[in-house]
Amino acid sequence: INYTKGTNITSAALNPGSDYTSGNNLSVTLYKKDNTYTIYGHIYLDISNISANLSSSGALKYAVLEGTTKIVDGELTGTSSGNSVPLAVNIPLKTASTKYTVYLWFDVTEENYMSAENTSISATIRCEASMKPIKATSYGTTGSYFYNKYTPNTKVINNNITYNYDTTNSLMQDVGGNLRYYGANPNNYIYFNCSDYNNQSSSTCETWRIIGVFEGKVKIIRGSQIGKYSWDNKNTSTGAETDNGKNDWTDARLMKLLNPGYESEPTRGSLYYNAKSGNCYYGKNNATTTCNFTSSGIKNDTTRNLIAETTYYTRGNNSNQIFVDTMYDKERVSGTVYSGHATSWTGKIALAYPSDYGYAADLSLCQKTLYDYDNATCTANNWMKSIVTNNGGNLGWLLTPDSVSANGAWAVDSSGRVYDYGYAYSAYGVAPVLSLISELDIGSGTGESNSPYQLSV
Repeated sequence: INYTKGTNITSAALNPGSDYTSGNNLSVTLYKKDNTYTIYGHIYLDISNISANLSSSGALKYAVLEGTTKIVDGELTGTSSGNSVPLAVNIPLKTASTKYTVYLWFDVTEENYMSAENTSISATIRCEASMKPIKATSYGTTGSYFYNKYTPNTKVINNNITYNYDTTNSLMQDVGGNLRYYGANPNNYIYFNCSDYNNQSSSTCETWRIIGVFEGKVKIIRGSQIGKYSWDNKNTSTGAETDNGKNDWTDARLMKLLNPGYESEPTRGSLYYNAKSGNCYYGKNNATTTCNFTSSGIKNDTTRNLIAETTYYTRGNNSNQIFVDTMYDKERVSGTVYSGHATSWTGKIALAYPSDYGYAADLSLCQKTLYDYDNATCTANNWMKSIVTNNGGNLGWLLTPDSVSANGAWAVDSSGRVYDYGYAYSAYGVAPVLSLISELDIGSGTGESNSPYQLSV
């Protein structure tokens, strides 16, 4: 590893703010000499001194950016003097110099932030490298449970990319260093959206599936669809560039159905989030259909408070003859969007990415582009296929837009093929995706279908 340290933070005041950009930062540059070996970089915060009130306030937080892309964030609640906190670990290093920026910030939205006024922290940034992924994840995150299970034992090559697979636990790391479940039926079942978290069962909870760990947060997908709805079905009279809908997730009608804050919409948005009934957008030219989420929506405030605000990347692509590693990059870094459409969105509930669907397959068996994921071997070894396609009963929406049109979005057809041009007004199946707040722990369960993981709430 080659390591170049940036400027120290010295005697700097942490002024309260609502996101990491309000904080103080320093940068490091990491790279490896050549491509002879796969090398992983790790960034730590070594705390020499921290005030007790600051540690317990819940307001001291961090974020790590690779270039301009946030790769992890979290909080430093419960840390103490002498702790070494892994901020970002298992970063696949490149031969090109890559800048990583570490932010420390003070979150004014935390209710106890005033208790940490006039307190202090002294800490340094340390970088290490290894030839194998380490069993560590960001401090205080639910994801640590799954990183500690991850023991890679097999290398899998797909599209000339080498992946580290844990075939015992059906876990792998993607090109971004995120941990994912893969294969036909991994033990990634988890109870969520429960009416009673003190008595979690199939009677009191829904069964969701764990996609993986991203930016220190566990990302999950509902185990079945909530119905078929338009991604967006605005026309030129209601704000779209064409009559086929608008593929900007920040303004999409499906986004407003799933998330809070849109109760004043003409069709009463936020119906799924609030477990209400009403009319939902379905079909072309603003058409609607009745919908009822009183049983299938988010059940209570306890569940709503478990859902993390997450930044989703909404860059697009217009070719489905693409392997999953390239699609991952298109979604986050190199993809484009129709003129004026957003490249990211921060919110609660979204949809799976094409790369989520692609990496859910066993890449040792499915050596195909996403368009060819209807291959029998690929569908038989992809646990997400039955969810996104309703067991092959219908097409299912994905989050990513087509990059050359104003109205196309990615989807999976009933055969398992991933494609890039479904008109946004089309009524396809919807399987909600969300990330859990990082403070949770796994209380019990094995992750098997008859023993889903249970959250300690």
